[in-house]
Amino acid sequence: MKRVTIRDIAKEAGVSAATVSLALNDKGKLPAERRKSIRSLAEKMGYQPNAMARALRGASTGCVGVVINYFNNPFFRSMFAGLESVADENGFSFTVSQSRDQLAKESRNARLLAERGIDGLIVLPCGNETAHLKEIAQHYSMPIVLISHRLEDAFAAIEADNLRGGRLVAEHFLELGDRANIHLAGPQEKSGLTARKESFCAVMLERDPGFSPDTHIFYTGALTADGGFMMMEAILSAHRPPLNVFAVNDEVALGVLHYCRQKGLAVPLDVAVAGFSDIDILEAYGIPLTTVHIPARRMGENAMELLLEMRKNERIREYPPTITLPVNLIVRESTVMP
Repeated sequence: MKRVTIRDIAKEAGVSAATVSLALNDKGKLPAERRKSIRSLAEKMGYQPNAMARALRGASTGCVGVVINYFNNPFFRSMFAGLESVADENGFSFTVSQSRDQLAKESRNARLLAERGIDGLIVLPCGNETAHLKEIAQHYSMPIVLISHRLEDAFAAIEADNLRGGRLVAEHFLELGDRANIHLAGPQEKSGLTARKESFCAVMLERDPGFSPDTHIFYTGALTADGGFMMMEAILSAHRPPLNVFAVNDEVALGVLHYCRQKGLAVPLDVAVAGFSDIDILEAYGIPLTTVHIPARRMGENAMELLLEMRKNERIREYPPTITLPVNLIVRESTVMP
């Protein structure tokens, strides 16, 4: 079907296109009855504003772009709820794409969203490259907020207190007795994952004489359950149970638990497991995983609030803030017997 335009409405109403534009955008000094009748006719004809045309005119499209790593990442369910609540309150919507932790895909999707006239961009960066985001921010005069990981001081960011989270897990592991303390880390191009590793190592180097980053830190390139499952072979070839495994996130930790279940390793007697994030499926499915709780919904709320504020306040865009959200350790049966 042909898209209904302002000119179509003007022809039907017997007025100029300029009059229709004033009525639909609540501008000018049109009589209230005429404004109401034009809007009613536009609705009856199925008129939908053209977001790209509005963007070309410099008008707000009422839409924010979001780029995350994976659609199936359970962490984002709560975060999206936070984004949505603030967006709804302010008459905005958002559209989401995934990068699959690939820089080229992140850059492409962010540019496509910007070209469609979004009012701002929220990004979970897949690495430490900033050139594409700086170009988008400058070319489109667009506010950008990062979530989970920060990139230099060029962008506003909402992150969890990853340093505290890594330290809490390390201190908890030391309370479990004389066991090998392992960290299954993620890609170190991400600031949040690096912070988790560094704080865990700092505590262990100070208080565990047998700990060495060279032999007790392992890396997975995939922040998924499959990544955790596959890395357990390497961990167990270097260390015998009993041992403690701190997985970089909950999905990786679920892969570790799956491996233990398949190989007949008792949790937590043979392998104690801790994750990071406290994704909602843990409680929903009764998975007793010890983990660091991130307030994901609040992260979404803060990201949208900050982005909308940056649209109105040029000074915040000149000096972009980083907001660090508090975390706490949730101890469950994957590390402590009931």
